[in-house]
Amino acid sequence: MDATSTERRREMRRRALLGGHVVMNNRSSTLDCLVRSLAEHGARLQFGGTPWLPEEFELRIDGRNMRRKARKVWMRDGEMGVELG
Repeated sequence: MDATSTERRREMRRRALLGGHVVMNNRSSTLDCLVRSLAEHGARLQFGGTPWLPEEFELRIDGRNMRRKARKVWMRDGEMGVELG
């Protein structure tokens, strides 16, 4: 099985090590995370555990002055894949 047959992303993500913040509950709650990979339409986030998060939230990325709407696609072992809007 080659890598292209299992790849479901529409674009390649670049590795990253950026601080990020999940913003939810009408901007009244935040949760810190690490952005481990990033592309125009998606990202992989890493958390200190396996938090409960809503299906949609705002993602802020430090050092990039970036705020994007995010939708949870998958989550396992303290990591989450999100689609960025």
